[in-house]
Amino acid sequence: MRLSSILSPLVSLLRERYDGKWMLLAGLVIVAFFTMVSILAPFIAPYEPAQISVPLELASEPQPPSWEHPMGTNNIGYDVFSRILYGGRVILYVVLSASILSLSIGVPLGLVSGYYSGKVDRILSMVMDSIYSFPGIILAIAIASVLGTSPTNAAIALAVVYVPTYFRMVRGQTLKLAQSVFVEALRSLGYPDRVILLRHILPNTAPVILVVFGLGAADAILTEAGLSFFGLTVSNPNPDWGFDLYNGMGDFRNGYWWTVFFPGLMIMLLALGFALIGEGLAEKLALRVERD
Repeated sequence: MRLSSILSPLVSLLRERYDGKWMLLAGLVIVAFFTMVSILAPFIAPYEPAQISVPLELASEPQPPSWEHPMGTNNIGYDVFSRILYGGRVILYVVLSASILSLSIGVPLGLVSGYYSGKVDRILSMVMDSIYSFPGIILAIAIASVLGTSPTNAAIALAVVYVPTYFRMVRGQTLKLAQSVFVEALRSLGYPDRVILLRHILPNTAPVILVVFGLGAADAILTEAGLSFFGLTVSNPNPDWGFDLYNGMGDFRNGYWWTVFFPGLMIMLLALGFALIGEGLAEKLALRVERD
């Protein structure tokens, strides 16, 4: 499966004018901003994420936001702003890895299932429906618990959860396209199935894949935050927004709001960015369907 066949529709969408384009652009700006600052975290962060950044006599009590600590410190003396920057690396790695992995598995299976139908379709649909029937967060927690605490294992757990979403959407599109006139013409001309699937059906499913990628990534961010909240992505003293959110719950009850507010805000904004991308693409897709 060629990446260019999926990304080329996104490039063309950015050149067109339609009502939902502002959502797509806003989402891309938000995601690009978080990606950039996460990559540049070693150059931007004023402190190491797991280093006490206040005098030892003040480390046991969270310090409020100040010029030295724009987002304050937590109850260990770690700088919240530095942990936010480095924590973005973890969540982006997990979510993007999970999204790419689930796309790489779900899309080919959806193409094969929808194109060949019959027994292959029934077996694959049964397996995917079985996975899809589980609540996503429960299934992710179960898989991550078995695999162990690490960002890579969390990405694998999330990928398993979202494979059926790609499968179902691509299968539905492929079922329609497989019965279309142009595919029948290609078959009659002797084109092999591999060429029909990769060069003709896959590009026509790319808009749907991009919509699922955006909306799925937004949902995966919240699911990853849930895994981190339960300590299934990283362990102390590594930074992660969901993990820091959990660690700050006790501080919040004592009036130290910043240790919870800033990690929660970052989760919300990044999820919003991917959701806007998905909604913007869905708006364009709906407009295209209306025109057809």
